[in-house]
This record gives sequence, structure tokens and C-alpha cells, in this order.
Amino acid sequence: MKRIILFWIISLVCSMFFLSCDNDEDEISTAEGVRYYVKYEVRIRTQHTNTDKFITYTDDKGSQTIKISDWQTEVNWEGTYGPVDKNFTATLDCSTAEYDNTSIQARIYISREKEPFVIKAEGSNAPKKKRLLLGYKIDF
Repeated sequence: MKRIILFWIISLVCSMFFLSCDNDEDEISTAEGVRYYVKYEVRIRTQHTNTDKFITYTDDKGSQTIKISDWQTEVNWEGTYGPVDKNFTATLDCSTAEYDNTSIQARIYISREKEPFVIKAEGSNAPKKKRLLLGYKIDF
């Protein structure tokens, strides 16, 4: 009889222990704040094959620049960074050395926690312009 009572007491204590444990990821998320992720997409098309292309973006470490000096007339680049905090300003600066016949299209996406990415800024350069600037401050 003592064994049965001891078994039930141990079972009850173990059940209470396992039921009281919560998901650790949720505790980290609330302790540190909401986590956001930034995704950049850039498409640059030029007429000439030897035109340098530059992409400058912000990530959780600061401003980063990529120089693309290849023989392609079209470059597609994508990068995802984070986690970053609320009030982070995502910036994207795309440019080429070529003035005429340059097409630049870019987007900034934001994701909160495990939610899907949502377009928050997008644009394309004006005719005869070799540069495109985009920015978005996370405020939700």
C-alpha cells in the first residue's frame, strides 16, 4: 500500500513539474523583446557588361557594402539579416557607375518573430538616374 501511495505522489509531483514548464523560446522572446528580421532584394540591369554595381545595406552589425564587378548585365541579390530590435532602420542604397540604360529595382521586407515577410518599402530608379535609395524604420 505504501508503494502505491509513494508511486502516486511521485507521479503527481512529476506531472506538476512537466506541466509547469513553458516553452523556453517564448520566455527568451519576452525577456529580450520582439525579434525582427530584414530581407533585402535587389535587381540591377545595365547595358554594358563592365559596369560596377554597388549595394549598401544595414544589418544588425551596421552598414555593409557589396561591390559587384562581374561581366553580367543583370544582377539579382538577396540577403536576410537579424534579429534586430524595434526602431531599427533598414536602409538600402543601390547604384551603378553607368548613367544611361540602368534599371534598379529593390524591396525591403520585414518579419516579426515567426510571421511571414511583408514588403515595407519598394522602388525603382528614375530614368537617367544611377541610384536608388530605400529605407524603413520598424515601428510595429
